[in-house]
Amino acid sequence: MLSEWPVARPVDWLEWVNQPQTDQELAEMRLSVAKGRPFGEPAWRERMIDKLGLQASMRERGRPKRTATNLKS
Repeated sequence: MLSEWPVARPVDWLEWVNQPQTDQELAEMRLSVAKGRPFGEPAWRERMIDKLGLQASMRERGRPKRTATNLKS
């Protein structure tokens, strides 16, 4: 390791870190890397987006899709 852990390492850490990801987790992780979004629990992710100013990473690419509400103009 490069440095000491800032908190106590859980006893079952090795088993936990070696568990395979579900297909959903893997898809979320790939999207997170591709878009530069934080990866984690939704509440934590929202806090980090606000704290780090990453709101743009949550928008879809390109122009917003047309909807019935924005067609009225």
